Amino acid sequence: MKPIFLLLCLANVLFFFWQFHFGALTPATDRPSELPPILLVEERDAARRGAAISQVLDRNAAALQRLAVPKLLLPPQPQRLAGVTGAAENKPPRPAAVKREPVINCYEAGPFADDAELQRWLKGKPLVSAQSFYREIAVPADYQVYYPAAKDAEQSRINKMMLQAKGIADIWMVPEGELKGALSLGVFVEKDRALSFREQLAARGIRAELRQRSKARQALFVRFGASRAMAGGVAQQRVPAADCD
Repeated sequence: MKPIFLLLCLANVLFFFWQFHFGALTPATDRPSELPPILLVEERDAARRGAAISQVLDRNAAALQRLAVPKLLLPPQPQRLAGVTGAAENKPPRPAAVKREPVINCYEAGPFADDAELQRWLKGKPLVSAQSFYREIAVPADYQVYYPAAKDAEQSRINKMMLQAKGIADIWMVPEGELKGALSLGVFVEKDRALSFREQLAARGIRAELRQRSKARQALFVRFGASRAMAGGVAQQRVPAADCD
C-alpha cells in the first residue's frame, strides 16, 4: 500500500506542476469580443425614445438658460426720494416759442353812397389791401296795393268787375313775377299813403294787400385783406381769400 500511496502523491505533484506550467491555475481573462452586441427589438425602441426625449430636454434647458437673466446683470433702477424736486433731473430745455404771423383773411364792406364816403371809412384802418368795386343790389323803390290773384281767368274777370262796381277805376293785371294775375290798384312812393289807401278800400269791403317793391342799382363796395383782430368791430362780410388778389 505504501508504494501505491507514494505513487499517487507523485502523480498529484506532477499534475500540479503541469497545470501551473500551462496556465491552468492562472485566472482566465475575458477577451473583448469583436462581434457587435445583440439588441432586442424592445431594447432598440426604448433606446430611440430615450435619445429623442434627451434631445428635447436639452433644447428646453438651453432656451431657459438664454431667457434667464440674473438680477445682478440688470442696470440699477433710478430711485426718487420723496420731497426731491425735479431740479436734479437733467431735462432738455424747452424750445423757444415761434412767433406766428397773423393770418390774413379777405373781407367785404359796403354799400357806400359814393367814393367820398368810402374814403372816410377807410381812413385810419390798418388794412393790408383795399380795392373798391361796384355791384348790383336791390333797394326799396315803392309800395304797391293789390287785390290777390284769382284761381282762373273767369274768377279774375269777376273780381275786376266787382272792384269797378265799388268805384275803383285804375286797375291793371300784373303780367309776371310772384304776383302774376293779381290786380294792381295803386302804387305809392311813401308807405303812409299806401297804408291809408288800403284802409279806404277796407272801408268799401275790399280786402287789398300791400307789398314793398324794389329795384336794382349799382352800389359801391370795398374788398380788403386784414387779420381777424384788425377786422374786429368793422361791419363787413368775409369772402374767399382768392378774391383778395
